[in-house]
Amino acid sequence: MNNDIALSRKQVLQLAELAAKFPDTEWFSLEIDSSSGIGTQICVKFDMFKSGPESGDTTVNITDYSTW
Repeated sequence: MNNDIALSRKQVLQLAELAAKFPDTEWFSLEIDSSSGIGTQICVKFDMFKSGPESGDTTVNITDYSTW
């Protein structure tokens, strides 16, 4: 199974900014939602208060709407 996620330069820079602002965070996961029918939304989930790849208590939407 092949799951490709295409990110714009803006989104990659936003990911780098999140990693820099939260240096104690070890895990970031991308959540893809294309249920709107217009375009794909991409959110980054990570932990600010717990640690581990499964919890994700914080979500930041990094959708680049200019590409729609």
